[in-house]
Amino acid sequence: MKRFILINTLSLLAMFVSAQDFASRFLAAHKSDTNLSCVTISPKMMEEILKNDEQKDEDVLQIIANLKSMQMLSSKVKGKYYYDDALKVMHKNSNRFEPFLSFSDKSEKCQIMIRKKNDAIIELVMLIHENTHFTVINFTGTMSSEFISKLAGSMKQKHS
Repeated sequence: MKRFILINTLSLLAMFVSAQDFASRFLAAHKSDTNLSCVTISPKMMEEILKNDEQKDEDVLQIIANLKSMQMLSSKVKGKYYYDDALKVMHKNSNRFEPFLSFSDKSEKCQIMIRKKNDAIIELVMLIHENTHFTVINFTGTMSSEFISKLAGSMKQKHS
């Protein structure tokens, strides 16, 4: 009986925690929208992908070990609409998220927001609008400034 109660409590807690991330909030607002697709990648799956990579990066493996999930939402149409709506959701939750980095050029806009708990970064949200495309990349877990620097560095390389 104790085991049953513990399992149910943990299940409810997991549902509550997962419903708190940005991607889940955004999807809930667009639940009947068939233009959006969502992919969730667990840390275990990320490790498996890296195992097959010939150039294993131990630092990346260590960073991934502290992640709980990565969700990627995307749409190939109505990019500006979704981007603007995502910014509205972000502003509604401005007490939770703080701006970290943003940039834009002729064809692309990107916002990176973070959520902290006790000075630790526990969520990172990237909003990207490029032409008609829209993408959200949402990391949850404990993230270091090194992780964010590597992520920002990869974005800079893309735009160099």
